[in-house]
Amino acid sequence: MILPDASPSDADVAGQMTVSELADACRRETQRFLRGEPARDEFGVELFRRAVCEREPLAWEAVVDQFGGLLLGWLKRHPASDLLRGDEDYVVNRALTRFWLAIGPERFHRFTTLAGLLAYLKMCVHCALLDEVRARRVACDPWPSVGDGEDQDLPATAGPDGISIDRVTEHEMWQTIARELPDQEERLVVYLSFALDLKPGEIHRRHRDRYATAEDVYRVKRAALERLRRSAAMRSLLV
Repeated sequence: MILPDASPSDADVAGQMTVSELADACRRETQRFLRGEPARDEFGVELFRRAVCEREPLAWEAVVDQFGGLLLGWLKRHPASDLLRGDEDYVVNRALTRFWLAIGPERFHRFTTLAGLLAYLKMCVHCALLDEVRARRVACDPWPSVGDGEDQDLPATAGPDGISIDRVTEHEMWQTIARELPDQEERLVVYLSFALDLKPGEIHRRHRDRYATAEDVYRVKRAALERLRRSAAMRSLLV
C-alpha cells in the first residue's frame, strides 16, 4: 500500500531534489507499490506540485512521461472509448490540459496524496472523453448499466455534463461514496479499483482474507457500482 503521510524530513528531502531525481524516486516507489511492497508517495506529490504550482516545464514533462500510459489505460477501459476511433492521444492531451488548468496553485493544497491526485486526473480523462463524444454528436449514456466485465467505471467520473470538476473535490466524492456504500467490502473494492486502479485479481491477492477469489471481487464490485448508479446523492453531486 502507498503510505499517505510522509514525515517532515521526507517532505523536505523531496523538496530539495531535482526534477530528474524526483522522477526517478517516484518511478522506484511506484514499482515498489506494484510489487505489493510499502511505498511512499511524497516524491510523486512533489513532482505534481512543481508541475502545477510552479509551472515547471520539466516537471510537467516528467508527469506526462511517467503517468501518460496510466491515462491511456483508463481511457481505453472506459465503455465509450470505442467511439474515439484512434484519437486516444488527443483525448489524453485534453485531459492533461484540463487537469493542469482546473487545479492550479490555489487548489493544490487540497490534494495531500498521490492517490488523490491520480483519482482527480482520472476524472479529467473520463470527462475529456465524454466531451469529445458529445462534440461528435454521438448519443452516450453517462450512467451506463453495470455489466459483467471488470471495465465498468464509477459514475463519479462522468456526470451528465462531463462533471463540474471545479465543484467536486476528492474529499466530497469519497465522502459521498462512503455514505452510499455502508458495506465495508464494497467500499474497499471501489477504493482499490478506482483510486489505486487495481484489477480484481490484484485485489484478491492483496486481501485474501476478505475476498476468497477474483470472482468474489467482481461480484462485490458489480453490486457496489449498481448501488452508486442508482444513488440520488451521487447524481446530485455531479449536476
